[in-house]
Amino acid sequence: SYTVTPSPDITTAEPAKKRIVENTRAFLRALPKGQPVAYDRAETDQGFFDKAFRSKPSDGRIRIGVLLPFSAESEDVRNMAQDLLDAAQLALFDLRRPELTLLVHDTNGPTQGAQRAAQRALQEGAQILVGPLFAASTQAVKPAARNAGVPVLSFSNNRDIAGNGVWLMGFLPEQNLDRIIEEAVVNGHVRFAALIPETPYGQRMQAALAPTIEFYGGELVQTETYQDEAQSMLVPAQRIAQFEERKLAWAEERARLTEEATILLSTLPDPPLIEETTPPEEIWAQLEDINPELKKQYDNMRLTETFGELPYDAVIMPEGGIRLRTLAPLLPYFDVNPRDIKFLGTGLWDDPTLGQEPPLVGGWYAAPDPSGWRAFSGRFEQIYSRPAPRLVSLAYDSISLVGALTEINPQAPFTYRSLTSPNGFQGTDGIFRLTEDGLNERGLAVLEVRRKRNVSVAKAPDSFVGLDQKARRPALNTAQKEPAGRGFLPDFSLFD
Repeated sequence: SYTVTPSPDITTAEPAKKRIVENTRAFLRALPKGQPVAYDRAETDQGFFDKAFRSKPSDGRIRIGVLLPFSAESEDVRNMAQDLLDAAQLALFDLRRPELTLLVHDTNGPTQGAQRAAQRALQEGAQILVGPLFAASTQAVKPAARNAGVPVLSFSNNRDIAGNGVWLMGFLPEQNLDRIIEEAVVNGHVRFAALIPETPYGQRMQAALAPTIEFYGGELVQTETYQDEAQSMLVPAQRIAQFEERKLAWAEERARLTEEATILLSTLPDPPLIEETTPPEEIWAQLEDINPELKKQYDNMRLTETFGELPYDAVIMPEGGIRLRTLAPLLPYFDVNPRDIKFLGTGLWDDPTLGQEPPLVGGWYAAPDPSGWRAFSGRFEQIYSRPAPRLVSLAYDSISLVGALTEINPQAPFTYRSLTSPNGFQGTDGIFRLTEDGLNERGLAVLEVRRKRNVSVAKAPDSFVGLDQKARRPALNTAQKEPAGRGFLPDFSLFD
C-alpha cells in the first residue's frame, strides 16, 4: 500500500484543449434542495454516513481509500488495476487539492485480500472507499465499510451487491437497452426480435427485454439464444430469419408466378405449346415482351432465396467483440436485410472499428456521448503513453466526485443526501447520479455505426429533468404502471 497526494509542482503534459473537469464546482451540477430523495431508513440512514466525518482526523486531510487488484493472477486484470489507479491520480492532480490523499491498497484476492485492504484503508482514516473492481471483492468489504460509516463507490455493475452503503459506478447494461429501445420506438420501430447469448450478460438482457419493450409500447415478436461458441450461432440466426419458412414461401411464389405466366400465354391468339416438362425459363422468355412487369417480378426473385416480410422491424444483438463480428453477417446470409431491418446493440457496440463490418453499418446502439471520452482518453494516452481502457473513466469520475462533494460541503460531504443528489453530476461520460438503491443512472446518447466514424443520432440529455418526466409518464400505448421488477433484474460483473 502507499499514499498519493497531489503536488503543486507536478507537471504532466500539454493540457487538453478542453479539460474534462475544470474545477469541482463545475463537476457538481447541484445539490438537492428541499427534502432528500426517499429511501428506506431501515436500510440506510442519512446520519449513518456522517460517522466517517465525526471521526475525521484533525490534520485537515481527506483520505480516499482506493482498493484495486494489483496482484491478480490475470495480467489483464493487473493492467486494468494500474490503468484505473492512473486515471484516479490524473483526477487528483486535476483537482489540485493538496488535502486530498489516495490510500492505495491491493485487494489481492476476491474476499480475504479485499477485506484486509479495506480494513487497512479504514485504519488509516479513509472516509470513502473507491473500488473494488469485482463484485465479490466489493461484497467482502461491505461489512467493514458499513460498520465504519464509510460509503463505497464500486467499479462493479453487479446489482446484487448494490445498496446498504455501496454505490455502483459501473455501466449498467439495462440502461443501454432502455435507451436504444426508446429511440427505436420513437423512430417507428415497434416490433422487435432478439438474438441473445447464453451468458450472464445475455441472461440479464433477456430478463430486461420484454418489460422494457412493453414499457415503450413495442412488441417482442421473437427471441433466439445461442451458446458462447461461434458455431452455435448458425441455427439460431437461421431461426430468427425464419429462413426455412420463407424459403418455402419463395418456391411457392415462383411457382405461382410461373402458373400465372402460363395462363397468360394460353390466352394469346396463337398460344405456344407449354407442357408440364417445359422449363420455366422458356415460358418466361416468351412472356418478356407481353408482360414485362410480371417478368420483372420473377427476375427479382433470383436475387434472394426467401419471400415474404419478417414480422419484426428491428433486431437486437447485445453482443460485442469478435462474437458480434461473427454473428452479424449471419443475418444477411439468411436474407435479413439491414436496409429493411434496423440492427440494434448495447454499449458493447461502442467500438470505433465496427464500421469495418458492412452488416453493422447503419445500426444503432446506446452509449455515453463520445466527445467527453475522446477528450479524456486522448489526454490519458498523451500523459501515460498508452491507450486508455474504456472503464478508466469510472475511476476519474469517482475521484472527481469525491473532490466536488468535499469542496461543496466540507463538513459532511458524504451524507446520503449529498451522494444521491437528484440533480446528478457531470462526469467524463456525461451526466450521472447515484440512486437510493445503490445503483446509478446515466444520460446516454444513441449512436449510428458508420464506416469511418460512429456518429450521434440522438444526443445525450444534459440534465435529469427529461428523464424524470419520462419515468413519471405512462408508456406509449401501455398501462400507466411500470412492469413489475423493472430496475431489479439479475446481474453480473463485466470482469467477474
